[in-house]
Parts: sequence; structure tokens; C-alpha cells
Amino acid sequence: MLGRCTGVLRSQFTTGSIPRPRSTEGVPMKQFKDRSVISPPNSKKNTSKNKLRLINARIKAFPTNNKILKSAKSMGISQSLFNDISKSFVAAIANKEVPAIHPDSITITGGTDESADIIDRALLTAFFSYAEPHLPKDVIDIFNSMRKLSDLRFPNEWFPEARQMQRKIILHVGPTNSGKTYNALKRLEGAESGIYCGPLRLLANEIYEKMNDKGVACNLLTGEERRIVSPTAALTSSTVEMANLAKPIEVAVIDEIQMIGDPQRGWAWTQALLGLKAQEIHLCGEASVVPLVKEICASLNEEVIVNEYKRLTPVTILDETVDPQYTDVKAGDCVIAFSRTSIFNIKERIQESTGLKCAVVYGGLPPETRALQAKAFNDPESDIDVMVASDAVGMGLNLNIKRVVFSTIAKFNGKDNTNISIPQLKQIAGRAGRFGTTYASGEVTTIRAKDLSYVKECMDTGTIDLKLAGLQPTVDILEMFALQMPKERFSGLLQKFEDLASLSGNYFLCNFEDQKIISDTIERIKLPLRDRYQFVTAPVNVRNKTSLQVIEDLARIHSKSETQSLEDLTQLPDKAPEDEDGLMNLETAHKTIMLYMWLSIRYPETYITEQEKCAEIKRKCEVMIDDALKSTALKLTKKKGSYGQNKSFNSYKKPNFNGYPNANDIDFSKGPKKFNRDRGFSNDRFRKN
Repeated sequence: MLGRCTGVLRSQFTTGSIPRPRSTEGVPMKQFKDRSVISPPNSKKNTSKNKLRLINARIKAFPTNNKILKSAKSMGISQSLFNDISKSFVAAIANKEVPAIHPDSITITGGTDESADIIDRALLTAFFSYAEPHLPKDVIDIFNSMRKLSDLRFPNEWFPEARQMQRKIILHVGPTNSGKTYNALKRLEGAESGIYCGPLRLLANEIYEKMNDKGVACNLLTGEERRIVSPTAALTSSTVEMANLAKPIEVAVIDEIQMIGDPQRGWAWTQALLGLKAQEIHLCGEASVVPLVKEICASLNEEVIVNEYKRLTPVTILDETVDPQYTDVKAGDCVIAFSRTSIFNIKERIQESTGLKCAVVYGGLPPETRALQAKAFNDPESDIDVMVASDAVGMGLNLNIKRVVFSTIAKFNGKDNTNISIPQLKQIAGRAGRFGTTYASGEVTTIRAKDLSYVKECMDTGTIDLKLAGLQPTVDILEMFALQMPKERFSGLLQKFEDLASLSGNYFLCNFEDQKIISDTIERIKLPLRDRYQFVTAPVNVRNKTSLQVIEDLARIHSKSETQSLEDLTQLPDKAPEDEDGLMNLETAHKTIMLYMWLSIRYPETYITEQEKCAEIKRKCEVMIDDALKSTALKLTKKKGSYGQNKSFNSYKKPNFNGYPNANDIDFSKGPKKFNRDRGFSNDRFRKN
């Protein structure tokens, strides 16, 4: 299944059964169930006034929606034809002649922008079905062919060998610090064969080390790294995207199962749940996933046993807030902020006002460095007493926190600052207090009084059930889809698949946004589709200009059948940097190292540095980042430009290509390539006709 993950992706050689599109020969387009956002017509979901208002606004705007028009044109519908049909379509909705567009049949989540996008997708799919009788026959033929290939309504049939088994599904659900994963791992430890599937390579590595420390042979498999302690080891610890679906096993543990609803990575949890050939599958996560998992497993004729866990230690919401100057921050506190700049500013203010040293954790740090920072914070013998962190503390770290302090409850979502979701706030707040430590009971508070009321409201709110599980197509499906449009660029294929995909009521299509940016970045490079798929699904930070340049250069090297060493690709400074720009460049260097390792597993003949040497360079970078964070000499700088672009040292050494750039790759008549901060490298002016 195509999907970008944070650090790890499933490769083509770890797939199990290949999902093939279900035959739809002779099925008219109107019989296709509409997109994942379309639920059964008899759904009893509540309809709010805001939801009705938003749906009506999107329907009204449909005929003048340029994005919708662009999608229609890409399918061969002219603007004049679209204008006529779209007006008729809107009128048909008003007359209740389009059953797919009904308030109870559209499931929306998230903020206004996200909900508007969901509604637009539902409208577009319904429009294509409605438009069929009004279209020329050649356009209808193309539609039908592409709709067959983008039919994802029957994912339970993708894994026939798993369907032949009568698997036992056990759900372990509870809040943070409830011990829900403990029993599942004990069962795995005693199994004759089994796999742990985790959301982070850090967690996969932790289970790998724990099992081997107990004398249970366990191999490690992540997108970037393979450690084989024994070819006959009973257990494997892996990231969920790398789960081996082909191997029959006794026990599987799928951790953080609620991530089945993640917009980008949910497909990997769905794939593991549907496809693992395990006699027992233990799912660990939040209670929000119970109804959805039961519905999915009912469609598989598999029974679900639910084990509910209560929190092992109490957590109290305080009535008192913390001084905005942070003068009453104390040892054992974890102060939460949602931007890198805020985290460093708060760290500086705490250290100046209290004399307490701070560790930091945020998304841009390598997971290994986060673990080093957490270790220093947890160690009573270290001189670090306070943690300042983003929502990255919510998963993958064991932390001895007495009190969680929210400096804010608003986070930038790419467009606006909005309050974090109730489940997200609960997960972060749940880090307060840890069973078996000095801080067995936890406390939660805020800096601002108005934020405290929101925290109390969230903590008092019951479980909000997940409604949908993520899906994405395999490279095999995309390859067949591409045969229908041999001249279409890869990002265009992804967009068309997104526009046409049909899913059943329990599923949604994970988004392709990052993949489309990477695809446009490497569009001018000649690659077979399967190789292009690998590069497009690589772990690349698409908001980092250097990272996009690296993936472009590495793709070009592979296309030219040249070789590249890691030593010649990136360089590290002699000592830990003492300024923020230097730290950011170290973080970017680490991303380059991880990308190289990911590609070297898939193309060892191109990316030739041995894994052991890569791991050595990686560890050096991680320790250097940790040293910089702990240094009192680290100075905050006000930077200009994009993330990681101000160079106190240059971590990236651009490869020297033979005859670079290749005249066969570029149409020079279209002008130079430009970088757009929102879309990455734009190749529209390069693309061959």
C-alpha cells in the first residue's frame, strides 16, 4: 500500500498477498459506492447545524470550484460540459435525487478546512457517477476502466491466505499508563513464532532489545535498518509498514492500533490487521478503536475479545495555573509547546528564572536523540530536572513526569492555530505520573486560565470513537492504473486515483499530498514506475528544501546506474554546534542519513556504504545533536528563510554527476526549475510534452 511514513515504509519485497481489483465487469458507474466519506444511507450519525451549513456551502460552491473543474478536465470533461452538468447536479441534490449526498451519509472530522475537503471529495465522486449518462462514450469507457482499477471496496479480499485462517483477535485498550501493552508482549515472548508491529523505529528497537536481553532471539526490521541475530529467530520486531504478511506465525502484536485512522499512515495498520497470517493478533491502543475494529472483524467473520485496562496511577487536573514567567516551574515538570521556537524560548526562560536545566523533545529531533534527552530527564543523578516538549512526548518515550504544564493548547495546522484534539490532549496529559516511579501520581495544569477550562473539558469528555480505517493502493494497482494513461506524470496518476477511488463505509483513502510533492520533485528523472514508486514513498521531509534536493539527487544517481557513498553525501562538524542554525543543520543531516539508509536497503548496488558504517555515522550525528541540546553554550538565533537553510556548516555535499544535468532529462526550452515553499520543486516548466 502506498503511503509515506515517518522514517519507515513497506518495501515491495516484504509484501504479502497482492490485492487485485475486484472484477466489476458490466457494473455501471452509478452502482459504485462513493468514497470513504460516504457512509450507509441508514446511518444514525448525528447531524449538527454547523455540518449542514458547511455541506450546503460546498454544494453551492461546486460549479465554481476550480479544483473540482481541474479534476473533471483531467478526465476528459470539457469546461462547457462541466458547467452544464454541475448545475444540473446541484439541482439534483436539492431535489434529493443524489442519495450519496446526504448529511447522514458524509462523515466529517477535523477542522473546517479538512471537513470542506472531505465534502468536496464526496461531491466529486458523486458527480462522476451522476455525469455518466451525459458523457461521450469514449469518456465513459475510460471512466469505467479506471473505476475498476480504483475500486477499493473489498479490502478483506486482498489477503486470501489470511481469510482461510480462523484468527483470534484480542484488543487491549486503555489510557496512557494503564499497562495495556504488557500482557500482549508477555504472550509474544512465550510464542513459538511472532512479530511486534510498532509505530516508531524507536519502539521497534526497544522491543528488539528487551526480547534479546531476556534470551528470546528477536530480529529487527525497520525501513532503514535490519539486524539479524539469527536466521531462525522466533520473533521479529518491526515497524508496522514493514510487517511480513507472507509468513505464518503464532502471535502478532500491533501497537497503537488507533493509528489505523491516521490520515497518512493508517493504511499500514489496516494492512496488518487484515493481512497478518497469525493465529492470534493482539491489538493495543485506545478504547476509541473498539467499535471500528469490531465492525471490520465482523466482515472477516472473526470474533474480537476486548480487554479493558484502567490507569495504574491517578492523574489530577489542578485548579492553579503556572506563572507565565515560569518562576514556579519545578523538578519533574514537563512544559508543553507546539513549535520549535517556543520550546527553545521556554527552555531559556525556565533556566534563567529557576536555575533548573531542561531537556527538550520535539518532532524535528531524531527519535534516538529524543530517547537520550528522555534518559537524562529521567536520571535522578543527572543535572536535568525539567522537560520542555511538543506533542512528540505522546508516544514512544518512557518519562518520569510529575506535572504536565500546557503553555498553550493551540497548535498551527498549516493554516490556522487551532486547539489540539481531545484525544491528543488526553494522550499528552496522560504522560503525567508513571507507575513504579517517584512520580506515581500525576498532575496537569496550564499557563493560562482559559486554557485550563479546555483541559478540564477534554479530560471529562468520554471516548470519541474512530469511524474509519485508512487504505491505499499497492504499486501493482498503480501500475495497472498507469497503463490507462501512459503519458500522465506520476503525481497526476495519484490525483486521478484519489478522485476516482471507491471505498466501503469503514474505510477512507489516505492522502497523497507528500507523495505528490516528491513525485513532482523527481518528475524529470527517467525511472521505471516501480522505482519511481519507491522514491516517492521514501521518508522525506517535504517542507525542507535540502531534503527535497537530496531525494532528487539520489534518484538521479540511481537512474544513471551510478554509485553513491554516504561519506561523500553528508558531512558532520568536528564538534557540537553552539548556535541554532548549526543544530538545525545537524537535524537535516540526520534526515539525509536516514533517507540514505532507507534507500540502501532497497538499492544496495547504488547506495554502497555498508549498514554498519551508516549506523556509525548516524550515531555520531545523534550524539552530537544531544550534546548541542545539553550545552549551555547553545545560543538561540533569529533565522531567515526556510528551515535548516542558514548554514553555520553545510551538512549536504551535492554529488558530482557525470554530465550533470543530463540533457536527455530536461527540456531546456521551458526555463529553469523553481522551488515553491508550499509545493516543493515545481517541474511544470521542465516536463516533456
